[in-house]
Amino acid sequence: MLHIGIYSFNLPALGEKRGGIERVAHDLAQGLVRRGHHVTVWSTDPKPAGAAYQVRQLPWRRLSENWLGRRLLIGYLGNILAVLPKYEQCDVIIAHGDSLFLPLRGKPIVRVVHGSALAEARNATSLWRFVHQSGVYVFELLTGLIQAGTVGVSHNTLRYNPFIKRVIPNGIDLSLYRSTNERKTTNPSILFVGALEGRKRGRLLLEWFDRDIRKRHPDATLAMVGPPGPQVRGVKYFTGISDAELASLYRRSWVYATPSSYEGFGLPYVEAMASGTPVIASPNPGSREVLDEGRYGLLAGDSDFPKALGDLLGDVPLRSHWAKLGLERAQNYSLETMLDRYEALMAELCGPTTGGRLGEFSAKAIEGQE
Repeated sequence: MLHIGIYSFNLPALGEKRGGIERVAHDLAQGLVRRGHHVTVWSTDPKPAGAAYQVRQLPWRRLSENWLGRRLLIGYLGNILAVLPKYEQCDVIIAHGDSLFLPLRGKPIVRVVHGSALAEARNATSLWRFVHQSGVYVFELLTGLIQAGTVGVSHNTLRYNPFIKRVIPNGIDLSLYRSTNERKTTNPSILFVGALEGRKRGRLLLEWFDRDIRKRHPDATLAMVGPPGPQVRGVKYFTGISDAELASLYRRSWVYATPSSYEGFGLPYVEAMASGTPVIASPNPGSREVLDEGRYGLLAGDSDFPKALGDLLGDVPLRSHWAKLGLERAQNYSLETMLDRYEALMAELCGPTTGGRLGEFSAKAIEGQE
């Protein structure tokens, strides 16, 4: 059993917009507690309902509550913020974010890199974000260079940062995201998870739905899980819903569609596939890796996306074909496999002091790097 400290700027919160990083941090913490470890998460958010781990408040919370302060903290001052918690009782620290100065605490560190700031900069839709992410990329390179426990959540992450040598793909709870007897919606239905603006490009999907999809499928609906947006016929917004509600949306939707220009991994791809829902996505590093270059889901560029989506909605055998392949692919991304690999890495970093049951995972540390 280990005492594990986790640094995650945010955690899942009902009614609030949260992303994949927060969900991975939560699932990892929950899973490690279930395996007998003592886990404390330092975050600006309160303890999520049902969380088995402990939550401690990060300092400088007031700074994080305004637009500028938050952006300075994530990627820059966050490297200082991550050092401030009282980690004395921790055997190891897992950082989902800024960790450049964490070696100063003298603890083994697992730094989880969820994507590439360079890729974020290249796909930025504003000059501010381009400059901000370009600077963060320098910190990512330095972190990979000096911290042996740095891991990427995908192989494409390594292409942007040659100093990261390990990959531990994200995993999902296959007992939650699974295909059941829950019926699909009566009318053609599309699901999207993400923001309207930025690299997620939800607004572009809205335009395609209103201009193209409804012409071919007048009774089609689009469920958008994220911040609310403009009122469009057939569109409904879901903000801050529970995991169970999200899983139900996946199962009931005919298609999961996303025109995101960049994903470091892309949890929704896996969640949709595991729920028996075919995926259509714009080709980006995350979608190409998770969908294996289009072998397990449709990849379509902007010029082809609306037609391909409309075709998929109108073709039952085609949807069944992609749903079956997606179910097979999703089994490669289980939460339990992810937990095995993090335990193996912590056993390697902590050495003989870990003792106990972690020893059996030491051989899997190498596998987790492949």
